Amino acid sequence: MRFRKSEGLNGSEQMLAELCERSFLKLWTYPNLFRKPGKELTDLLVVFGNDVIIFSAKACSYPDSGDADLDWSRWFRLSIADSAKQIAKAERSILSSPEKIFLDAKCLERLPIALPAADDMRVHRVCVALGALDRAEVETGIRGLKIKPMVLNDEERFTVGTIEKASGWVHGFDDVSLPLVLSELSTINDFIHYLNSKVALFVTAHFKYAASETDIVAYYLWHGRTFPAHDHDYFIEPGLWAKIEASKEFLAGREANKISQFWDGLTEYITDYYLKETLELGNEVSMSDYERAARILAGETRFHRRILSKAIVERREIARKNEIGAMLPSQQADVSYVLYVGRGDQGKDHEAYRKDRAQILQLRCAAAKAADPQKRFIVGIAMDASGVKGSSEDFVFIDTGEWTAEQIEKAQKVRTELGYFTERTAVLSRISEDEYPGSRRVVDVRKLADELSSLTVSESIELAGMLKEEWKPSDPEA
Repeated sequence: MRFRKSEGLNGSEQMLAELCERSFLKLWTYPNLFRKPGKELTDLLVVFGNDVIIFSAKACSYPDSGDADLDWSRWFRLSIADSAKQIAKAERSILSSPEKIFLDAKCLERLPIALPAADDMRVHRVCVALGALDRAEVETGIRGLKIKPMVLNDEERFTVGTIEKASGWVHGFDDVSLPLVLSELSTINDFIHYLNSKVALFVTAHFKYAASETDIVAYYLWHGRTFPAHDHDYFIEPGLWAKIEASKEFLAGREANKISQFWDGLTEYITDYYLKETLELGNEVSMSDYERAARILAGETRFHRRILSKAIVERREIARKNEIGAMLPSQQADVSYVLYVGRGDQGKDHEAYRKDRAQILQLRCAAAKAADPQKRFIVGIAMDASGVKGSSEDFVFIDTGEWTAEQIEKAQKVRTELGYFTERTAVLSRISEDEYPGSRRVVDVRKLADELSSLTVSESIELAGMLKEEWKPSDPEA
């Protein structure tokens, strides 16, 4: 194993690690880090390109002294205030000494992936405060903490606002809101976009408060992952999450997203082999190079992972009869995916078949560059048809950022001579995918170019363009 993460976790740290690794995947999620021998840095760190999320989790029993204000003040200090202090200290350490971040208490094993330069780093601060919701429900009738940006520290009971000791906005999550948000916004980019959108919301003068974090995320999803601008003071309607979750369109979207786990599984599958150094080819690739390539896969949003997963699963079924190749869309402007699905070795020499399939994938990746020259990164994925005995996978990552004119010319020659992704053989059709099936939101129309060759191989180019509009259930009052 290339490295081992900390296993000395308490209950709240274990819960946090499991939730974050499920959403953000293992290569970018690091619990219980240290800055000096025996000196903890933070409870969990997520590093993804230039984005760094610092998590601090505190599980504190709520006091019961008979003085309601004193009980809140004591709990706030031991959970939220101490978390903010830990996050601020961790942030300073990360910015000043990024090379001194360790996986173990003895500080023998460094963080295996590189942090961005201080000037490029985008820091997000997350406090997880557990233990107050039973008391909050008794006193307020709501099982959650109110979010009110104008409140400072502990001046209002069961309310999180601005925290004085923090170096920036600290996002406060509780026992209910943390698993909910990490379930509904379950990729790094989805989660970070939500955090950034909240910060932009909180600095506006017109937003006053929300009864709970769950209502904020409901409002965000309700309006197409935005917080609409207002020209007057307003608050977010209490109980909005219950309305969202009762919507048949929302539930249909959640069900439709299940297939997107195929993409998560694909990313974790190859990462497991790489970390265990059991790849057939590629174990010599440096951690930084592998992480850069895998980050592209993990950079897709949940909705786009659904699109990619459906495309692959459908083509694996088609490939039972005929091999199939495709250029698949990415939400990342400089990325193209190239898929090639073979029929399997058909009972013949698997090694010869695998070698031939890998070579075809390489050629298709070159042709994809010629077909769409503005794309810098080409990620190739080769696999076998669904249900094939003894199936295998190949992955290719190509950075064409420094390709010469001669290399581009060779790629164009491959495309022309082999007939991969050419205009001559392309037949355009249209498909669509609703993020929330049955909703009134207009979502994502793509062109699909099918290419038929003399080898009965179907090529496809999918170009995605998303239209963001406000989403609401068919009956907003329901």
